[in-house]
Amino acid sequence: MKDYDIIVVGAGPGGSIAAMEAASRGLKTVFFERGRKPGEKNSSGCGLGPRMWQDFRFMTELTPDSCPSMRAGAASRSYFVNKQGVVAGYVMARPTESVSYEPAKSFITMNVYRSDFDPWLATYATNAGAELKTSTLVTGLMREDGRVTGVIDEHGEKYRGLVIGADGVVSMVARECGLRKRWGQDHVTLIPQYDYAVDPRKIDDIMGDETLAVWWSALFPAAYHVFFHDGFHIGLGNWMTWWDKNPLSYLNQVVNLEYFKRLVRILDARPREYHVHLLPWQGTPTDTHADNVILVGDAAGVPCPLEAEGIYPAMMTGRAAAETAAEAISAGDRSKEFLDLYDRKWQQTSVGEEFKTGPELAHIWRALPFSPKETMTWFVPMIMEILGGILDWSQPHAVRVRQVMRQVKSYLPQAVPFLVKEVMPLLQAILGDKMELLTSPEKLMASMPELQEAVASAFEEKEGSS
Repeated sequence: MKDYDIIVVGAGPGGSIAAMEAASRGLKTVFFERGRKPGEKNSSGCGLGPRMWQDFRFMTELTPDSCPSMRAGAASRSYFVNKQGVVAGYVMARPTESVSYEPAKSFITMNVYRSDFDPWLATYATNAGAELKTSTLVTGLMREDGRVTGVIDEHGEKYRGLVIGADGVVSMVARECGLRKRWGQDHVTLIPQYDYAVDPRKIDDIMGDETLAVWWSALFPAAYHVFFHDGFHIGLGNWMTWWDKNPLSYLNQVVNLEYFKRLVRILDARPREYHVHLLPWQGTPTDTHADNVILVGDAAGVPCPLEAEGIYPAMMTGRAAAETAAEAISAGDRSKEFLDLYDRKWQQTSVGEEFKTGPELAHIWRALPFSPKETMTWFVPMIMEILGGILDWSQPHAVRVRQVMRQVKSYLPQAVPFLVKEVMPLLQAILGDKMELLTSPEKLMASMPELQEAVASAFEEKEGSS
């Protein structure tokens, strides 16, 4: 039997931050990794958002020397694929003028492979004094008098302490402590993806500062396209309740698009890996802790409710878990009731702010890019009419405007119910009492003195010129 204050199961981003924060508070901490090093079993990549640089100062120390796969990108592209399998158009965007801080003004995401990032992050925990046990699989929880008191590894070794479960979507800790047997099929997604190797010079020369793309389609669920220093991912996913055939068949539709095959040829991209993973994706996390147990990251179901980004929420909940654990140990109370403090802590962070509109965000996303046959069949051509229909020379421009308006009008029987059912609840959740401004032009104008001044100035100029 080995005694610790904190036992962290999992050495991914959430587990490493939990271990680092606990050890930095003087708590005797151990964290477990079943691979030979953190990130070894995870060949996937991820995008690190600028908020991580705001909330974790050590992120400024992430460099290509410590993380060779990293690639910053200031541009993202959206491809729109119609039901004929043709890229009907695309748009590209960069950080806008309303972005309020660096490095968010400089990049949208910093893309890295987890096999680089996870071991780099784990060193901050070991440097803080946490003990890392690699090549060790935790297989169960230890109980005394019916209460969880620690963990048991594959060799039968026992460790006593407060348990933080950072062991991913298929969490042994969640299952063994009784919080959850398994995720409901409408709370978890299945995500197949291909990884390609590419010469870094070609990525830079051809893609420039593009780092991320989304393929919106009427044929398959929204696909993501992420570029790293020497390769890229193409993948897609959907909730387990959605699939009507092999998920790989939908991913193959993406890679067989003529536009995508052309990009592969230009980049001379070479298929390198194929992998599939599960990801919790829900509007409201529940059952995040029990007596002497706290879940973080994917185990707690906290990936972003809109696009399911999970690294930042894992790190933030890892910090909140360590803070809560320290207070519980100090108070001598590790009960579920005391650990309710954990939910209050993470809900006060920007992760909690995200989940204030979590159900509405998850619902509209499910109903839009992840409903290709129901929604995207009209959404894609409608968007293309609005964005690009008037930018051609087939008719006099005034004629084209009328043609575009007629075509957009034909989509209204589908678009209006979607707006009422999906968009309005989201706006209501975001705007609250200000929602009435959208239905009252007078109140809207009264709330925007800048607009009133601009309109008044325009009329004065018009009267003066006449």
